[in-house]
Amino acid sequence: MKRNDLRSIDLNLLVVFEALIQERNLTRAAEQLSLGQPAVSAALVRLRKLFNDPLFERIGRRMVPTARALSAAQTLGPALDCVRTAITNTKV
Repeated sequence: MKRNDLRSIDLNLLVVFEALIQERNLTRAAEQLSLGQPAVSAALVRLRKLFNDPLFERIGRRMVPTARALSAAQTLGPALDCVRTAITNTKV
């Protein structure tokens, strides 16, 4: 994927992905993000299409990440931290 292709991706989905990785629960991720559970569920549908992977499988009340989700989280976590730092350090 080229950098210009990022225009077609809603980067807010990555924030939802991060919350799901942390919480492993749709309702708690929604609460963390101050969103409704249906909004997080809809975002997960979009994330699954984006990654072409189920990303999380429901086992009981927990959402267990797939190998692809765990791999992506290792890269996306630090990337989102860099974005946060860049924005925080450039505010006037």
